[in-house]
Amino acid sequence: MNYNRAMQKILLAALATCALGMPAFAADISGSWTLTGDVVGNAISMKCAFTQKGATFSGTCTGGDGAAQTTGSVADNKVTFQHTVTRGQAYDLTYTGTLDAAGTAISGDIAVAGVSGTFSATKDALTAPDVAGNWTFTGDIVGNPVNMKCAFKRDGDKLTGTCAYSGAGESPTTGSVAGNKITFQNQAQSYDLVYSGAMDAAGTSLSGEIAVSGVTGTFSGTKDK
Repeated sequence: MNYNRAMQKILLAALATCALGMPAFAADISGSWTLTGDVVGNAISMKCAFTQKGATFSGTCTGGDGAAQTTGSVADNKVTFQHTVTRGQAYDLTYTGTLDAAGTAISGDIAVAGVSGTFSATKDALTAPDVAGNWTFTGDIVGNPVNMKCAFKRDGDKLTGTCAYSGAGESPTTGSVAGNKITFQNQAQSYDLVYSGAMDAAGTSLSGEIAVSGVTGTFSGTKDK
């Protein structure tokens, strides 16, 4: 990748992008949640595991009525999801709630069979997988591919290492770790790139957004075996 030429394209694209306005990215509710609620005296208690991709998510909620396949969506801090449970007969439940600013609590209403109830959910504490090791990343910034190999070391919430860009050499890299949220930054051809992403529960993949010169792109990576 010729970064001088590519970044010139990015800067030109930034003008058009800024004029149109950048889209808002949904909060990420991936992880394990503990949910309680009540519908006209009927208690609800479940453990839910969600995986989010873009503005939609899916997973399983498990409680006294067994496991229910769950799907939903996120728009800013508004969360909606639905599943079916069986208590003598099948009931379709729709949950509509608001995510707090920390991204660790949801509360709202339940709609089922013409009646309503309330619920609250808290995100379970995450035992973060270790980002330390060797990674292979690919990405795209307004049509310009990103390919790099990174070697990370972790010391508490601090991340250090080196990333080697294909065709652009090595770059010292620093960052931070907060649960499964990873942020790191480095340079390519004097341009500052900031990567913000989330690791999966297994600690083997990392994906998110790249910010550089006023525009954004996306990236994904896998931990080398």
